[in-house]
This record gives sequence, structure tokens and C-alpha cells, in this order.
Amino acid sequence: MEHLRFVGVVLVVMAAAFEPGANAQLSTHNLVNSLYDFTICQGTYALCAASTCTPTAGTIEVNTATGNASFPAASCTCPVFDGPAIADPNGGNMQGSCKPPGKGQVWSLYAPKSNVPQAVNNWSRKRSDTAVPPQLCSSTDAVGATFANCFSFACTLDPKRVNGVKTATCLCPLGEDLSGDPVQPDTTIIIAAGQCDSSFCAEHPVGAPLTALNGQSSQCLGSASSVELDLPTSGN
Repeated sequence: MEHLRFVGVVLVVMAAAFEPGANAQLSTHNLVNSLYDFTICQGTYALCAASTCTPTAGTIEVNTATGNASFPAASCTCPVFDGPAIADPNGGNMQGSCKPPGKGQVWSLYAPKSNVPQAVNNWSRKRSDTAVPPQLCSSTDAVGATFANCFSFACTLDPKRVNGVKTATCLCPLGEDLSGDPVQPDTTIIIAAGQCDSSFCAEHPVGAPLTALNGQSSQCLGSASSVELDLPTSGN
């Protein structure tokens, strides 16, 4: 059941990302409040959806349903936005509320956006350089244990902007799902980094596991309206 709940979150958020502006925020807000144990935080946040990360050789503690667990840590640089964003106040390493983790810090949250500045394009703000088409990294790529999950983790605001873009450095776990459980290497991952360059699957991208799609090939999904995924119709 928890697995299906997680898949539902990913697909709902992915679909909402391609809705027009205000409608996306409204529909996502309603779905989050009615279906899931997430909340909407207002204010400054980091959006790591299109980022890649660098392993630190250290570990990070994450919240789980029964306490906490330790995962390999990675450092991720993410653009900063202001406004409403989805959070899991009891997940990541949040402490039960939207209150910032500390002075000069923000949470890495999620909001549906079709354009996000990215390090791969030197934080350019041109529309073509900020597009974030989702792509699947196949279970045969064996990157399930090396992608980063930055959802609801603490970040430190960087002192300088790059090309006018404010960024934050976030410490995120590798190979962890939204429940605080480890992800198997042979798991399909959905990412938005790399603008559909499949080589980014191996660059520790921020993403989410989709075991329901294990066995499917790596592919650019392009937009939610063109996605044709072989989802199971039944199961536990």
C-alpha cells in the first residue's frame, strides 16, 4: 500500500508540473491536502528537481515511520524560489513544521514548474536552457541506489548568485525513498535533470523511484500529455 501511495504521489506531481501556472498550484494543493500526508509551506525554498549531486563520503540521518535511518550523503546545488511548495513535515529531516531549519537555511521542497535554472547550463535563465522534461532511468541502468532524494531536507543559502540565480546547497541522501527505505539498484528512477540526456542517470540526479516501471527502457517523457507508461492495473 505504501508503495502504491508513493507511486501516486510521483505521478500526480509529475502531471501537475505541466498544467498552466495558477491551475497547477491550485490542483496540486487540493490533491496534496486530500490524498496525502503532505502540506503546503509558504515562503523561500530550494527546488532540487533538476539538480545533480556530488557524494560527500559521509552519511545523513533521515526520518522514517519508526525513527530514523542513515544513508550515504550527497551535496546538491539547487535554485531558490519564493511561494507555495509541497513539503513532508515528518519526512526528510524536517521537524514537524514549515519553520526554516536555521538562520540562512531553507527546506528543499517541491512546486510544479516547467522551467527551472540548472547548473548544466550555467544557471542560464533562457527558456530553452531551463526546460525540465522528465525522463526515465531504466532499472537496467542500476542507478536506484545512487540517485538523490532531496524532498524535505535542509539546505544552506549560498552567499552569491550565479547569473542572477539565487541557489542553496542541500545535503541529501542517496538511494532513499519517501518512506525512508533503501532503494534497490535495479529500480527505475524518474528524473528531470539533464534535459533528457540519458548520461545524467549516472550523475547522482535528484529523482524518485518507480518500481512499477521496472523493465521499461530509459526514455524521455517529454510532457505529461505524451506519456504512455505501462502501469500495472492491479496489485498489492
